[in-house]
Amino acid sequence: MKIIYRYIIKEHIGPFIMALTVIMFILLMNFLVKYIGQIFGKGLPAFTIFKLIAFNLSWMFALAVPMATLVAVLMAFGRLSADNEITILKSSGISLYRIIRPSLYAGFVLMLVMIFFNDRILPESNHQAKLLLRAIRQKKPTLQLEPNIFYTVDKYTIVVNRIEKPLPEEWLDLSNLLGAEYRDKPETDRLVDVTIFDQSDPQEDITITAREGYMTYSIERKSLVFTLFKGEFHKLDRQKLTEYERSIFQRHVVYIPASEFAFEERKDTDRGDREMTIAMMRRKVEYFRNQAAIRKTKYANIIKQNFAELDRLIKSIDSLKTSANADSVLSSISDNQWLKAKNKAKRVADRYYYQAKTNVSYMNNQYRAINKFMVEIHKKFSIPFASIVFVLIGAPLGIMARKGSMGIGISLSIGFFLLYWVFLIGGEDLADRRIISPFLAMWAANIIVGLVGVYLTWKTVKETSFIDWEYLGKLLKFWQKHPVKNEGNL
Repeated sequence: MKIIYRYIIKEHIGPFIMALTVIMFILLMNFLVKYIGQIFGKGLPAFTIFKLIAFNLSWMFALAVPMATLVAVLMAFGRLSADNEITILKSSGISLYRIIRPSLYAGFVLMLVMIFFNDRILPESNHQAKLLLRAIRQKKPTLQLEPNIFYTVDKYTIVVNRIEKPLPEEWLDLSNLLGAEYRDKPETDRLVDVTIFDQSDPQEDITITAREGYMTYSIERKSLVFTLFKGEFHKLDRQKLTEYERSIFQRHVVYIPASEFAFEERKDTDRGDREMTIAMMRRKVEYFRNQAAIRKTKYANIIKQNFAELDRLIKSIDSLKTSANADSVLSSISDNQWLKAKNKAKRVADRYYYQAKTNVSYMNNQYRAINKFMVEIHKKFSIPFASIVFVLIGAPLGIMARKGSMGIGISLSIGFFLLYWVFLIGGEDLADRRIISPFLAMWAANIIVGLVGVYLTWKTVKETSFIDWEYLGKLLKFWQKHPVKNEGNL
C-alpha cells in the first residue's frame, strides 16, 4: 500500500504546483492593477517595489493553497479515473476510502503547515506591507517641470520659460560649479529663464529670477535644490512698502522644503487584527472582556443606586399622602414650584437615560471588538482546514468527471471556492454585527462544503452518479452544432 500511496501523492504534486502558480499569478496581477497608480511613477527603487510585492505574496499564498489543493485533487483523481486506474484498484480489493486516504493525509499535513504560516509569517508580512504601502502613498512623485507652467511646492511657486538638455562636454564644465547633490545625475536638465516666488516669510515678498539654473532633489536635506546662475534677488517688506531690496548674483542656491518627495519607511507598533498572531489577539480579547466586565459591574451599581433613590422618593410620597396635613402641604406648593420640580425630574431622568445609553454603546463596542478578533482567530484555522474539505469535494468530483484536464479542474475549483468564500465573507460580516457567533461564522463554510463532500464520496463509493457528465457533454456538442440564431433585432 505504501507504493500505491506514494503513487497517488505523486499524481497531486504536478497539478498542485501548476495550479498554485496560476492562481498566484492571477492574484498578483489583480494586486498590481489595483495599486499600479500608487506604486509606479513615483521614482521608487526597484528593491522597494520588490519588497512590497514579496510581502503581499503572503496573503495571496494563504488563499491560493486551498484552491490549488482542490484543483490538484480534481485533476489527479480525474486522470486516475479516466485511465481506469481507479477501477483497477477497486477490482484489486482496495476500497475508495483507502484510495482517498493518502490525499487526506497530505491535506492534513498541508493544514498544519498553513496554520503555522497564518499565525507566524502572514501577520508580520501584512504588517510590513501596510507600513511600506503607507510610506509609498505619502511619497509624491518627484517634480517634473514643464515650460511656462506654474508649480507650487510648499510656499514657493516656480515657473520656467524653456528646458534644455545640456551636452556631455557642457556637463563636465558644470559639474565643478554645481553642488554634491548633482553628483551622478548627468540627466539633469538646464532651466532657462527661471522665476521663483518665495512666500515662506509672511512679512516679506521675495522674487528670484535667473538666466539659467538646474534642479535636483536632495534626500539628505529633503528639499528641492535649485542652483541658479546670473540672476537677480528682489525683496519687498509688506509692512514697509517703501523699503525695497534688489541684488545681483552670479550663482545662488535655493532650497525648497519638499519632504513629501522623499520615501521614508517608519516603524509602527500599532497593528490591526490581520497583523497579529493568535497569542496577540487572545490578549486583546481578554483585555476587551475585562473592560466590558468592569463597565457592566459599574453600570449595575449605578442602576442599583438610581433605583434605591427612586424607592426612597416613592416611600416619601406615600408617607406624605397618608399624613394628616397632606392637603395643606400640597396646596402650599405653587405652580411655579411644581414646574421646576417637573423640569428637574425630567433632567434627572434624561441624565439616567443617556448614561444608560452610553454604557450600553460602550459595552457593545467592546463585544464587537471581541468578535472581530475571534473571527480572525478562527479564520487562521478554518481556511487551512479547507484543504481537507476540498479533498473530500475534489476526489469524488474528479472520479465522476473522469477527466484530468486543467480547464475542468480550475472551473470546478473556482465554483466551489466562490461558494466557500461567499459563506466565509458573509459569516464574517454577520459575526461583526453580533448576529452569529465567530465560530459559526468561520466554520459554517467548512461544515456545509464538508458535508457535501462526504455525501459525494458516499455516492461515489456506492457507484451512483450524482452528475450526468455524458449528458452535459452531449448537450455542449448539440449547442456547438446548432447555435441559437438571433431572429430579432435589438
